[in-house]
Amino acid sequence: MIILGINSFFEHPAVALMKDGKLLFAIEDERLTRIKHGKSYTPYKTFVPFDSIYAALKETGIHASQVDEIAYSYSSDLHQQALTEYAQGTRKSSQSEEEAALFSLKNFREALNGKYELPKRYSDFLPENGLANATYREWDHHLSHAASAFFFSGLNEALIIVSDGSGEISSTSIYTGKNAQINKIGSVDLPDSLGFFYSDFTQLLGFEPFSDEYKVMGLGAYGSDVYRERLDQILRQDDDGHYVYDTAKLEELKASVGPRLYGSELTEKDFNLACSVQRKLERVLVGLISHYIGKTGLKDVCLAGGTFLNVLANSRIAEIDGIGEVFIQPASHDAGTALGAAALSHVHAGGQPQIEYDSMFLGSEYDSESIEKALELSSLTYEKIPNERMPSKIAEVLHQEKIVGLFRGRMEFGPRALGNRSIIASPRSAKTREHLNILKDREMFRPLAPIVTHEEFDTFFAGTRNRYMMFTCKAKKRAIDLIPAVVHADQTCRVQTINKADDEFLHQTLSKFKEKSGVAVLINTSMNVRGKPIDLTPQDALNSFFTSGIDCLVLNDYFIYNPTKRSDK
Repeated sequence: MIILGINSFFEHPAVALMKDGKLLFAIEDERLTRIKHGKSYTPYKTFVPFDSIYAALKETGIHASQVDEIAYSYSSDLHQQALTEYAQGTRKSSQSEEEAALFSLKNFREALNGKYELPKRYSDFLPENGLANATYREWDHHLSHAASAFFFSGLNEALIIVSDGSGEISSTSIYTGKNAQINKIGSVDLPDSLGFFYSDFTQLLGFEPFSDEYKVMGLGAYGSDVYRERLDQILRQDDDGHYVYDTAKLEELKASVGPRLYGSELTEKDFNLACSVQRKLERVLVGLISHYIGKTGLKDVCLAGGTFLNVLANSRIAEIDGIGEVFIQPASHDAGTALGAAALSHVHAGGQPQIEYDSMFLGSEYDSESIEKALELSSLTYEKIPNERMPSKIAEVLHQEKIVGLFRGRMEFGPRALGNRSIIASPRSAKTREHLNILKDREMFRPLAPIVTHEEFDTFFAGTRNRYMMFTCKAKKRAIDLIPAVVHADQTCRVQTINKADDEFLHQTLSKFKEKSGVAVLINTSMNVRGKPIDLTPQDALNSFFTSGIDCLVLNDYFIYNPTKRSDK
């Protein structure tokens, strides 16, 4: 059975293509359109991610007519049930806006036929009406998040927590999962929302809401929990873990502290407010999850929803007394619901509940012919180096404190670059963090992430190993002394851990760098420039190469020095 999972109602439109319980391909629309986050939410337009659908079909060689079912990660029926609440004024949006959103949902199936917006150049795999014979099924948004975690976790039974801005009705949903069953046992419904709470403070701090929340998380490391009492009034938690978001109290705080203007200088007030917001989120999540662990007796926990891209909160959750395994869907944001919706349709049809997938490297890849064509168009001189020798070459230039763009294999699915579309550098000097932030036009307070071999993790860090950077770890003294570029102001690090069996190339690169430098740790940040999504194609990578001014670029087996910096080779 071939299933096409689609997310497109809110931000982060994405698709996932699954065949007989194996995830073949997944991609976010932003990587193709080059519009960060893919789109902004609007209730007035039906959005079909045709670029992503076509990429999935072409990459796998599956024609649209072969798709058996389309699984959409938002329910128009549930949305319609909630309309009375909009009429009562309990939501941020108006009833007319949500009625418009309902019409956009009802139009989605027809829009998939592509009569008006489907490019004709896609007709080899996605012709007009190509998906007309596929069954169309909608799934509850939060249930899709839950499935994206539980059915990809390898666990037979677990407590499942979903938290984000909102689904159709709920902003936080609690489930139990056992084999093929996911059952809802609790929720916090709108207007109360942890996602809206954090985004409202993101805006108050002068950043873009529903986009820059990670900046607030990083900013808090420079402050103290000065506003704890005020935040406890704004976000109140009951003994059962549930919470109430009091926006009237938020307005009182706004009046007393005043909003920060976008781009203005950060002050101690901003640092402290960011710290208090972050700590409050952590306390509420720990309280909620602790309550349900006690109530259900389930120790293993699966997490999904945009809230769980907050790695500091994830680390506090992992420290809950008595908690077992914690699995966090690496694509916890709405893009991940494409995975979950596809999984729900697969299980609904009688398929095995645990989905088969190799890693989160699920997107497009490019062959030597594509890369050589891009290099010829750029008039660049390059050196072709066999794959087995490339790690030594990379380690050599990294040891010389050069910055390297690393482009190889399949594109990552999810918000983080994991070594296939990354910029890597030596972490031995704190000045490198400043240099990279300048090259990428990032705020100077933002941290950089380390990547380390599994064997060397304990040498530098204390905490939870994770391949997908879903937790922070505490930097040990050796890390503070030897790799200061990846140690944040609060002495935490968002660590990516590499096992040789998972990624032999990256593991070998780290090992070769250790032979030269004494440390098996590198900086890993995404290959892109500010305001753009992570690079997908060789052309995208070359654009970043020239725009950012990094020293060297690796495109699979091709090694290129930046000609503007060739004099220091």
